[in-house]
Amino acid sequence: MLSLRAHAWIAAGLFAALIGIAILGNVLQAAGMAPPPEAFRRPLMIFYFALFLAFGLSTIPVIVKTVLRAQERNAGVAPIAALIRHQNKIIWGMWVLAVLGIAVALPAMVKDGFFG
Repeated sequence: MLSLRAHAWIAAGLFAALIGIAILGNVLQAAGMAPPPEAFRRPLMIFYFALFLAFGLSTIPVIVKTVLRAQERNAGVAPIAALIRHQNKIIWGMWVLAVLGIAVALPAMVKDGFFG
């Protein structure tokens, strides 16, 4: 597993991409550019949604590592040592739960016209 700093940079980069794409779209629209053709809209929406999901999943290691590091500093090493030893399992478990939730929600989202 990567360090907290590496995970923070990944999350920050994905967040910057989300914000940057939205700003770029607004600038292009204000400049008078026509919206993309219908054939490209759905792939662009799916790409942006995947980017959003990647950002959400990338925040999990940042949060887990930050909380465990803060607890280690405040509570001492003994009470939190087991959690620190198993932080990768915690992160993987949270990722699995998030992906399973997405897998359950995605068909209903598509059925309700989320990408329409």
